[in-house]
Amino acid sequence: MLIGCFFAVLWFELSIRSIFYDKPILQPTMMTIGLSVTFAGLFQGAALPLIYESLAEIMFPLPESLSASVLVQLSNITALVLLFIPPNLYNLLNFSVLVSIGVCIVMMLYVNIDYKRRNEDERKQ
Repeated sequence: MLIGCFFAVLWFELSIRSIFYDKPILQPTMMTIGLSVTFAGLFQGAALPLIYESLAEIMFPLPESLSASVLVQLSNITALVLLFIPPNLYNLLNFSVLVSIGVCIVMMLYVNIDYKRRNEDERKQ
């Protein structure tokens, strides 16, 4: 899901002016911009429940509410940092979203999820 979100944001980034180029690489139309934003939201929304469940599995002995609250706080801090980007640097904001999704994909490649909750439930039964 994050890879799909990455490609949708990349499609959006190539359809608008960026910090690297003044003219868009892809020909922007209202339809392509709308589709890229729609696909980015769709893939991001589909990835969030998977991320919450994965984090709950990784932090199993701790309660699920703690892992969810940690993830929400990190998300809020990230949004707060992005709000401090000046309005004239909106191109930087678009690029930073693309980079952050790419960094998340790379970090998720190194995660080893062990199903501790399921194993514990099976052991109790």
